[in-house]
Amino acid sequence: MGLKINPQIFIFWGLLSSILAVLPAIALHFNRQAVAIISSYLASSHGEFADVVPSVVALGSILIVVGLSRRITGNFLYFIMFDAYYHGLQEYLMDVIKHVEIKTLMKKEYHEDYYSAAHRCGSLADFMSSGTVFLSKLAGAISLLVVAVTVSWVIFGVALGYVALFIVWNILMANKLRWDGQEHNKATRLSDHYENVVMSPGVAKELRVYDLAKDTTAKWEAAYNKRYKYELGFGFWRCVDSFVCSLSFYMFMVGMLAYSIFRVADGGMSVDVFLMLYIMGQNISALIQEMSSSVRETYRGLHILAIQRRFIANVPKMEKDWQEGFEPKDTKIVFAAKGLYFSYDDKNDVLHDLNFTIKKGETIALVGANGSGKSTLVKILIGLFAPTKGELLFLGKEYDPKTRGAIVQRVGMFFQDFYIFHASLRENVGFGDLKNLANEDRIHMAMEKGGAEKLVSKSTKGLEQWLMRNVRQEGTMLSGGEKQRVAVSRAHMSDKDVLIFDEPAAALDPIAEMKQFHAIQEKIAGRTAILISHRVGFARLADRIIVLDNGRIVETGSHDELISYGGKYAHFYNEQAQWYVGGDAS
Repeated sequence: MGLKINPQIFIFWGLLSSILAVLPAIALHFNRQAVAIISSYLASSHGEFADVVPSVVALGSILIVVGLSRRITGNFLYFIMFDAYYHGLQEYLMDVIKHVEIKTLMKKEYHEDYYSAAHRCGSLADFMSSGTVFLSKLAGAISLLVVAVTVSWVIFGVALGYVALFIVWNILMANKLRWDGQEHNKATRLSDHYENVVMSPGVAKELRVYDLAKDTTAKWEAAYNKRYKYELGFGFWRCVDSFVCSLSFYMFMVGMLAYSIFRVADGGMSVDVFLMLYIMGQNISALIQEMSSSVRETYRGLHILAIQRRFIANVPKMEKDWQEGFEPKDTKIVFAAKGLYFSYDDKNDVLHDLNFTIKKGETIALVGANGSGKSTLVKILIGLFAPTKGELLFLGKEYDPKTRGAIVQRVGMFFQDFYIFHASLRENVGFGDLKNLANEDRIHMAMEKGGAEKLVSKSTKGLEQWLMRNVRQEGTMLSGGEKQRVAVSRAHMSDKDVLIFDEPAAALDPIAEMKQFHAIQEKIAGRTAILISHRVGFARLADRIIVLDNGRIVETGSHDELISYGGKYAHFYNEQAQWYVGGDAS
């Protein structure tokens, strides 16, 4: 995947790092040469200063380059490779997720892997950068072993055993020293929850009244102990790893030096070779340490990549998200449902046997208590969810990629669970109709209808005022009602044939709510509209009202008809009438 996304950056930095990693072995040659010349001069008093200059200059030049090359660490390479591989993997995963239904991502068997996959796009950058470091340091270690072969097969055997031992040790320890974010996050979330509950002044009252303090504290301790045990185990193996690495290094150096001193004493090794081997041992140790950390980083990257690969391979995907080329039938019916069922978990239905039609130019109100299935039904109508069972048509056509494409082009929406973008006020409203993003008159008109016009005068930057502070500190924070007005204004930007408003006044007081209703009434004139609310005053704007209760359609008709029936809708209306007419439901 890394080579497919960007092979050039890996090849260039892999070769450059490997070449630089070999320089210490080359430096050993000139170091030995310089020491040999100086030793010969001290022993015989014969020779010239100029004899040693080339070796010293070459050694110094190489050591300068080696010193500079050590700045090319794993962190540096990660920084270099971040843009290519982090964003490359992010784009790839976004393309995958775009073809997965939202309902699927909500399922337990996919959600944890989805969360890890989507939030760890640095895994490929981890793998490529740390893999590059490992390969380069391995090249450096091999070059030093080649130097050892030219001097002593015994030293070569000791050094080779040391390198092999460390590679095997790090492979064995990689799993124990891999920080498993998924497991730790589960334990942390649970312990943090109980800790916050116990420490929250608002909850403390409830804990005292119902005598739950001891039970809640026990749950927190159990959750915290699980988290502590995980962190303690990780810390333990880090200490073991550090001890083994240090002990192995000293054993290697002691063994090599003991043999070298013995050989110097019996005349089998010169001083220049002894010093070269000593420096070689230090260089091998430094390379081993960097190889160790790079193996762990590589393994960590592979672990997350494996989760991402598992998610990509197993999650069900749609063949296409949407396509152009929709050709509607000659029909006056915009939406038609027959025997429609829906379940989030494919076991328990939340919508049951829905049958209805919505005609062109008709305004329909979906009314029901919270949790009755109104918002779920709307998400099915716009193609975010697929029915579990039954038939659903848009302009006479069954839902497929082309139908979904047509819905995107023809349906304007306000969602109850809307999102305020970390962008300017102008963009937050203008996103409702991208072709008019630069049309300030259109944006002001939409904000006036959505009740958000006052936000312009609240800031000296006007429409260019940044919203939210997650990205910029100068961003302004909005109240719940102000956020809703911005989102409704976004819907008013739309000039589409079908409009859907899902709880557009839930965060507003009754007076502001009615102003919003009148603005929506003006907006939907002559269009097909679906209005969703648990406030029945909103329903009076509609030609026809569909009442949902526990996922079933229990009543259908006009406001006057449903009032005369004296059923569920009439009960809602009489309960809420005091909000609008002082308690008189007539």
